[in-house]
Amino acid sequence: MASSSSSCCKFDVFLSFRGEDTRDNFTSHLYAALCRKKIKTFIDDEELRRGDDISPALLNAIQGSKISVIIFSKDYASSKWCLDELVKILDCKNLNGQMVVPVFYQVDPSDVRNQTGCFRDAFVKHQKQFKDMPEKAQNWKAALTQASNLSGWASKEIRSEAQLVDVVVKDILKKLENVTASTYSDGFVGLNSRIQKIKSLLCIGLPDFRTIGIWGMGGIGKTTLAGAVFKLISREFEGKCFMPNVREESENGGGLVYLRDRVVSEIFQEDIKIGTPYLPDYIVERLNRMKVLMVLDDVNKVRQLHYLACVLDQFGPGSRIIITTRDKRILDDFGVCDTDIYEVNKLRFHEALVLFSNFAFKENQCPGDLLALLERVLKYANGNPLALRVLGSFFHRKSKSDWEKALENLNRISDPDIYDVLKISYNDLRPEEKSMFLDIACFFAGEKKDFLTCILDDPNFPHCGLNVLIEKSLITMSGYDIQMHDLLQEMGREIVRQECVKEPGKRSRLWYHEDVCHVLKKNKGTDAIEGIFLNLSQIGDIHLNSRAFANMSNLRLLKFYMPEHRGLPIMSSNVRLDEDLECLPEELRYLYWHEYPLKTLPLDFDLENLIALHLPCSEVEQIWKGQKEAFKLKFIDLHDSHNLTSIPEPLEAPNLERINLCNCTNLSYIPLYVQNFHNLGSLSLKGCKSLRCFPRNIHFRSPIEIDCAWCVNLTEFPQISGKVVKLRLWYTPIEEVPSSIECLTNLETLDLRLCERLKRVSTSICKLKSLGSLLLAFCSNLEGFPEILEKMELLETLDLERTGVKELPPSFENLQGLRQLSLIGCSELKCSGWVLPTRISKLSSLERLQLSGCEIKEIPEDIDCLSSLEVLDLSGSKIEILPTSIGQLSRLRQLNLLDCNMLQSIPELPRGLLRLNAQNCRRLRSLPELPSCLEDQDFSTKWHTLSDGSQEICIYGRIFIFANCLKLNEKANNKSIWAEMQKRIHHLATVSLRLFYQKGIDESRGISICLPGRAIPDWFGNQSLGSSITIQLLIGFALSAVIEFVGGSDADESCYFRVGCKYSFEQFCELFDHSFILVDSASINSDHVILGFDHCWDIGLPEGDRRTAVSFHFFISHGGKGHKVKCCGVNPVYANPDQAKTNAFTLKFAASNEEECAQHGKLHNNFLDNKADMTGTTDSVRSSDEDEQRSSSFSPFFRKRCAVFAFLM
Repeated sequence: MASSSSSCCKFDVFLSFRGEDTRDNFTSHLYAALCRKKIKTFIDDEELRRGDDISPALLNAIQGSKISVIIFSKDYASSKWCLDELVKILDCKNLNGQMVVPVFYQVDPSDVRNQTGCFRDAFVKHQKQFKDMPEKAQNWKAALTQASNLSGWASKEIRSEAQLVDVVVKDILKKLENVTASTYSDGFVGLNSRIQKIKSLLCIGLPDFRTIGIWGMGGIGKTTLAGAVFKLISREFEGKCFMPNVREESENGGGLVYLRDRVVSEIFQEDIKIGTPYLPDYIVERLNRMKVLMVLDDVNKVRQLHYLACVLDQFGPGSRIIITTRDKRILDDFGVCDTDIYEVNKLRFHEALVLFSNFAFKENQCPGDLLALLERVLKYANGNPLALRVLGSFFHRKSKSDWEKALENLNRISDPDIYDVLKISYNDLRPEEKSMFLDIACFFAGEKKDFLTCILDDPNFPHCGLNVLIEKSLITMSGYDIQMHDLLQEMGREIVRQECVKEPGKRSRLWYHEDVCHVLKKNKGTDAIEGIFLNLSQIGDIHLNSRAFANMSNLRLLKFYMPEHRGLPIMSSNVRLDEDLECLPEELRYLYWHEYPLKTLPLDFDLENLIALHLPCSEVEQIWKGQKEAFKLKFIDLHDSHNLTSIPEPLEAPNLERINLCNCTNLSYIPLYVQNFHNLGSLSLKGCKSLRCFPRNIHFRSPIEIDCAWCVNLTEFPQISGKVVKLRLWYTPIEEVPSSIECLTNLETLDLRLCERLKRVSTSICKLKSLGSLLLAFCSNLEGFPEILEKMELLETLDLERTGVKELPPSFENLQGLRQLSLIGCSELKCSGWVLPTRISKLSSLERLQLSGCEIKEIPEDIDCLSSLEVLDLSGSKIEILPTSIGQLSRLRQLNLLDCNMLQSIPELPRGLLRLNAQNCRRLRSLPELPSCLEDQDFSTKWHTLSDGSQEICIYGRIFIFANCLKLNEKANNKSIWAEMQKRIHHLATVSLRLFYQKGIDESRGISICLPGRAIPDWFGNQSLGSSITIQLLIGFALSAVIEFVGGSDADESCYFRVGCKYSFEQFCELFDHSFILVDSASINSDHVILGFDHCWDIGLPEGDRRTAVSFHFFISHGGKGHKVKCCGVNPVYANPDQAKTNAFTLKFAASNEEECAQHGKLHNNFLDNKADMTGTTDSVRSSDEDEQRSSSFSPFFRKRCAVFAFLM
């Protein structure tokens, strides 16, 4: 179904900036932060800004970037190069949809928009210089105005430069993720309608268990469709797993037990290795409590489903399974009803025409002289999206004679099948491109592009071969991985099989285990063989003789591998060598041998062509003897080779990039000559238990990450220098971080967690100006934090969890860039009068402060100095009162007061607070007015400034938990709370609706609250015993339910409440599932009222249809053991039509008598008929012509969007 493949962007981000203003400050920091996140970023140098015109290199970089970041500074407009860049960037945005992010650095956005202030001064000069070209200046002005109206970031709102850098990087990451996700829908023809049909089969809102099938021929788009649906709905589920290529994985990847364990591990996001056909009871019980979305892609045998049924049958209520297959009988045999099977039909003619044209012509137009030939091509493709994409790419830029020749070749085949069609594109490749295609088809589908570039590409023309295959649609990119459609893979493998049908030893590539064993056991190898991949889990014992590879002089790729589960091999190797190998082919570029059985490589093995050497879990003691030349060698991986005693010393290895010696337990030293590997970027020594020290004064010349975690005998901090960017010394017996650490000026991360003997960190650590993370958690003997004698502006994360730190020094306030500080469990920390240390209140950039388990009784009044604070965790503390100044923390989103048993009251809270957890605050007697959460603020620029920890809130809405706060369970308190909740729901529904219409923002979610109580509030006009209720459907509803909790040892630790809604229309039904609140229920023994508020923005209603009724089913979808819904209530919410005209949206709750309800229903109908301008800022109603125009766009939209819900449960 693909319609176009977006051109391969060379860069993720293009930076446009004024070098004199920001190159050496903000821009350099932003560039470094983007690089740390592996975001490929283009930043120019001054050489590209010579002459009068923007250079071709800059133009290409702008066009080849996914996102452009424009950093407006005071002299930006003084540079005509910057302004020309800006015009080009906006051209790319307007023509190609390129994303643009403006950053206003020390300038006012209004000055940029209106060309005032310093921007006016710049244009005065430009207008004099270009007085003969006034249109040039006008184009610049228009570009500035357009760019300044885009959603962006301003330093005047985010004062800390480090914080500004961080929010820009997070914004870019989010946009890049959306670009990746959008590939499931953008560029696909006919996909959206098919997605809707699958969604209608899934019935997401119902609490039942459901399995659907997606059935169709190869290449028709089953995987694409399943992937798109998975992306679209997966966040509605607690567990999810997309299992691709079940056919291949079950046959070649370790069998069904291995596949089953992978499924369970993906669902739980844990490393679970069961290894037996039956699931343990504790796994079954956990699955029973989870709502799971499971996709099993490309199933070809029903036994695969029957074996996995032991997992699938255990999923909790509301779970959904999607199975894709080419064989409908598999779905029938597994018991999937015909009504639950979606057949993916071939594309219709017009869809096929659009898809083919997008690849062949790029503009959806066919030259007139090709129209007749085009119809023949579409006939051969027969509506198959893969064939259309491949053929379209093949015919791109081809002449008419090329079209005729290709079609003539197809005509010679009496009944061409899909393989014949696809092979046209393969035949058009050059020999080296064919070789690369076959390598990927036989061996490397799913590998990283960078790795394949090293192994397969011609070194004289890097990237060319892979890019050609991408352009011809023979391979695709998924993130950083190379993917190949299974039909193309089958075609490639069939081409290799046809090289010699009867004798595998005369084929170029061997991957089928029986063919490999036949060749190796009987010495049938020939110089035709270029690659051998053998899955060791598929064979019994195999004995090789010393000359097993002697006749394979052209062997380039050799891999004996064992499938892994969560990084561990699923079984031991069974390859035996009766004697030492005499030789390995000189042409070897890639050598991978799991559990290589010899002590060394063959003496005569020439490393001239070797690029990657992987010998995991081997018996190697010394890789080779004597000195070797290894000019091309880039990767050495010997992890878990327990007999290895030393690193080899090649004579020359200028390109070596990575060395992995993880868990080489007999490796006792690192030789000094490691520093001679000038391109070395990663050295992993994790778990090298015999390693005692590094050579002194070792110096690394290129940026490198060193991992020495779990080196349990490494007692001395490594005496190293140079460009070390990350040093991991986790769980080592190091006692001191010495002053020599100041040599590591490039260090960005220092990880010393679980170093239980660590007693001292040198004050020289403040010399590390690049340090961004200092992790000291669980260093229980570290009693003092070092003096910070110089400002550290880039240190953002400091983790002191459960250390023995007793005091924070006065110089602690020099950590001016600190954003995350964890003091969890620091029970020894001295706090004057049990008050929060005053040093912390000086950290204005702090966003996350975790003080759980600290012995504090009081928070100082000046806590409002922490103006950037988003998350404050005081759980388990002895605090009795909170200062009123906490209400001034305008950025605070989460406040955790769990188990604050001494807390008696809570002051007024910040308006933007999204989560408050006060569970088990048993002395809490009163509550403040709950924060409104949605005020008149610009959510388009502020909503996504939340830190990572707030992402859950963005999805599930505002949550206020007062479970087990039994002092609140008094009549007066309850009445006050219910009245406040009624007002709050009213306000939230009003403001969120206004935000949507005025600013197009629908990211706001809802509100949930849990309180002790036994009755639904009186203002609920519709109540019912039990967990279900049905009423007529109006504009929206408030809902409420009473939950009976059963605490005790058998109760689940937490439970999750949901409401399934069935909307009945004249022509169809829509089903939705609304999430509420997650409550730690193990300690609750009394009835509680669960309240909430949520929106239902996704009700798709056809033109002219009307809603008639809605049914609600309240249920506990996770951890509900022993708990039940005693009663529930629903109350309609109506719109006030008079205020709707003026954009002052409000909602009314239904009155209790029938007369008032009827009147509100009439008002509701009037409101839908009213054609007021819902997006403007004036109070006027449009004229009749405008009314008619608005009617066609507003009314259907409102029917989709107006069901605003207040969930009270």
